[in-house]
Amino acid sequence: MKKYILATVIVFCLVGLLPLAAASYDNNEFQRKSRAYSEMAVTAYDEGDYDGAVEYAKQAESNALLSAAFIEKAIARADTETVLFKAHTRLTWAKDKKAEKYFPSEFETATVSVASADGLFAQEEYSGAKQYAELALESLSVIREIIPLPATYRVELWTKTRDCLWNIAKNPAVYGNPLAWEKLYEANKKYLKQPANPNLLKPGMIVKIPSIQGEYREGAYNPSIKYEPFKAAKKK
Repeated sequence: MKKYILATVIVFCLVGLLPLAAASYDNNEFQRKSRAYSEMAVTAYDEGDYDGAVEYAKQAESNALLSAAFIEKAIARADTETVLFKAHTRLTWAKDKKAEKYFPSEFETATVSVASADGLFAQEEYSGAKQYAELALESLSVIREIIPLPATYRVELWTKTRDCLWNIAKNPAVYGNPLAWEKLYEANKKYLKQPANPNLLKPGMIVKIPSIQGEYREGAYNPSIKYEPFKAAKKK
């Protein structure tokens, strides 16, 4: 009988040897009950109430195990909350950087994964929630900020920039290919002073740059901005 009581005390002590991360969860309802029953078991044993000591020892052991489970779950929740918070934060950043336009596949995977993680977290399925949050972070890790390619180009004086449809199309931020000048011509010929003459561009004219490979374009061309070349952009 004494051995049983001592074994229960050992179980109680082992629960106290949980990782340092569990320290903040150690003073829970079950652990307090386990300590109280352990003290009652020792007192009952000292008073010769062996049956009572055994019963108290069983209660102490039962609550010690419940405490261990409670702490394990609390640690899992906190750990998952940390990863899920990172996933939400990164996803918000990706939305701000218009990742759905530049990295549609990765962004969709991350969005679905975060939603799945939220659902499992609400159901207290912390292991699965963490896995989905980590999957989201993995998908979001390839997303970076990209300056959108220009959607328009303002024609300057020929003597200053040699602007013509050929040279504009050759610009890396436009198409990086002078042979694509016809794309510009078709999109802008109705705005030309002489629609039948693609070589006659008037300074100050705004040339529209149509998307030809599904690439996202926005705003006016700015020569001071370093754009990612169109050839690199169209591979995404």
